[in-house]
Amino acid sequence: MQTVKQPNHAINHIAISCVDLEGLVSWYSRHLGFELIGEIRHFNRRDHPGVFATIFVSYPEEMRELKFAVLTSGNGVGIEVFQFIDPKPKVREDPFDFARVGVFHICVTDPDPVSLLAKIERDGGKRVGGWMDYSRYGLAGHRGLYMQDPWGNVIEVMSLSIERVSSAGAAVSWAQEQMKKVEDTESSSQL
Repeated sequence: MQTVKQPNHAINHIAISCVDLEGLVSWYSRHLGFELIGEIRHFNRRDHPGVFATIFVSYPEEMRELKFAVLTSGNGVGIEVFQFIDPKPKVREDPFDFARVGVFHICVTDPDPVSLLAKIERDGGKRVGGWMDYSRYGLAGHRGLYMQDPWGNVIEVMSLSIERVSSAGAAVSWAQEQMKKVEDTESSSQL
């Protein structure tokens, strides 16, 4: 019997929430080049019951009002943006909550992350941590960095694709060396 390989599914979209939908759409368009598809929509259960019975059917009854927009990235991946109005959104206490289970950042590719960081910092964003240097993997001149938009959403910027970084011979060797060190440490601690 022949086994059917599971398809490598494409990312269709991601969804993020914010407290200022118009501001976020404008900021992401200016700095990341994302484009608004259609228009920003405003829905509430009383005036738009059909929308809540079909599109937002998975949300509980207490979600009564929201704004919604869809952006598209340079490679066609969608970004749904939600501003929950009733109930009010809960702002994250730790702006870089990397240990929280679930999605904690998006990543864009930009050939000049230094210039993008400068633009983002001038317009309310900020840098998170230090530069990741990919030259150790044989990718001289390439690097990446985490940043935040003015609303605390974390954006990683890499100067080349994740496939290039992850498949670079040196990157694979380096990861294998790190795993070997961990295994050696664990075996010696069991003695």
